[in-house]
Amino acid sequence: MPKPTFFNLPEEKRNLIFHHALLEFAQFPYEQASLSAIVSRAAIAKGSMYQYFADKKDLYKYVVQEVYQKKREFLQPVWDQKEKVNFFELASLYYQRSWHFARQYPLYHQVTVNFWDSRDAAVREEILRKKEIRITEFSDMLELGLLSGVVTPEADKDAVWFVYHAVAKALIDNFLDTSVNAESHEAYINSVLTVLERGLRPRKE
Repeated sequence: MPKPTFFNLPEEKRNLIFHHALLEFAQFPYEQASLSAIVSRAAIAKGSMYQYFADKKDLYKYVVQEVYQKKREFLQPVWDQKEKVNFFELASLYYQRSWHFARQYPLYHQVTVNFWDSRDAAVREEILRKKEIRITEFSDMLELGLLSGVVTPEADKDAVWFVYHAVAKALIDNFLDTSVNAESHEAYINSVLTVLERGLRPRKE
C-alpha cells in the first residue's frame, strides 16, 4: 500500500498518479501493465514513484482497493434494502445498480474485469487473502435467501455463485453502450434473473 510520502503529496498530485494508474490497469491486466507507462503519462520520475509505492504490485493493490471502495459506496443503497426484500429482489437490485456503476465509471469497472481475468493468480489471491476487497456480498445475500426459505437448501452455493456471476457479467459487459435504454435494460436484467429464480425456489411436494 502507499508509503506515508504518498499521502504527504498535494491532493492534486495524488489524484494525478491515481488517474494514470487507473488508466493503465483498466487497459491492461496486472501482468501486462507498465509502471514506466504510468510515470511517463503522469510526467513524474520513476525514482519518485518508488518513494510513494514499493513496486508495481503495491500501486496495483492500492488502485484495486480504491476501485472496490468506490463500488461499495455506489452499491450501498442496495444493501440498505436487504432487510426489506428477499434474495431474488436483492440480486436484481444488485445487478441493476452494478450495471449503472459500469456505465457511470467505465475505467473502474474495467479494472475489476481485469482483476478477475488476470493470469497472475498469486497477486489476486494475495489481495483477496488480505481482504483488501470485499467478495462476500453475494454469499451474504445467498445466506439470507437460505435462512428465509426462498432458496432451496439443496442449492450448491458454488454453483449458484458461478451461474449468477457468469450471467451478470454478460448482462453488464454486453450492454455498456450508452445508447442502451436504462429502463428497458433494468427490466431485461430482472427477466433474466427470474429464469434463474425458478431454478432456486424450493420445490413444492
